[in-house]
Amino acid sequence: MQPRPAADRVSVLYVGGMPRSGSTLTDLMLDQLPDHVGVGEIFYLWEDALVRNAPCACGAAFNDCTFWQDVGELAYGGWESVDTAHIQRLQRTVDVTAAIPKLVRRRRSAEFESALREYTGILTDLYRAIVEVSGRQVVVDSSKRPSMAYVLRQARAVDLRVAHVVRDPRGVAYSFSKVVEVDRGTGVPNRMPRSRPLKTARRWLTVNLAIGALDRLGVPTARLRYEDLVTEPQRHLSRVLEIEDRSAACDWAFLGDGKVDVPHTHAIAAGRVSRASGTVPLRRDDAWRETMPPGDRRLVSALTAPLRSWYGY
Repeated sequence: MQPRPAADRVSVLYVGGMPRSGSTLTDLMLDQLPDHVGVGEIFYLWEDALVRNAPCACGAAFNDCTFWQDVGELAYGGWESVDTAHIQRLQRTVDVTAAIPKLVRRRRSAEFESALREYTGILTDLYRAIVEVSGRQVVVDSSKRPSMAYVLRQARAVDLRVAHVVRDPRGVAYSFSKVVEVDRGTGVPNRMPRSRPLKTARRWLTVNLAIGALDRLGVPTARLRYEDLVTEPQRHLSRVLEIEDRSAACDWAFLGDGKVDVPHTHAIAAGRVSRASGTVPLRRDDAWRETMPPGDRRLVSALTAPLRSWYGY
């Protein structure tokens, strides 16, 4: 079967990369690009929104957010029609790191292929509804997970582009070592997960290698270094428009001197930054340079050296 013509496909800009690398801030800025709509981490919609009724970034509980209720009605005839447990079983089958080797093979088992086809169909219906309700043309999904990007690569009705967000691994490791409070709704832990430097360094390597490989597999990709994005946002956001083949002029008025102006969004899995509105400062968080324990810094530096150098760190 031949891929659908671009006009018949839904455009998705997938923000991939390691958590704590500035992906949420990137999502807020990408939402301001012409005809883009940032909706947060769609992978977690089924658990955070449908099971827990966690707040949307607009401040309303998911069940009270008119945007998402309109999306559910258009995509599935209402969220009450969705079998959440079944979708989560599909996720555990096809949208996990262990499934990536299968996702790049030409031949797959009939059972896996059936689950993949069903899961991508569910996502495609959701993205189409988001486009229709928002009145925009490009859905910005900042789920970050490599496996979901590989899944979307297999969706015939999705025109996939990737914004690969990277950050110095020592900054990522330091961020994962800290206690970070976050409000994600009743029943959801109010602290972001912590991780030891060794585990973070290994994960930084595997996640970025997997996302980086998508470009070699034919998925148009723009690599965005967090440190560059907060200092020269217009220059680096322009590279995203280039991989999307969008020549329309962009109004960069939302970018100021060391700040970005953002409206309320309807992001899923919204943390502190996702729920921000008004003026959000753009500044590098380099606290790790002064306060990261020397032993942790040496460990992360050694483990990540080849790829870190490739990214210019």
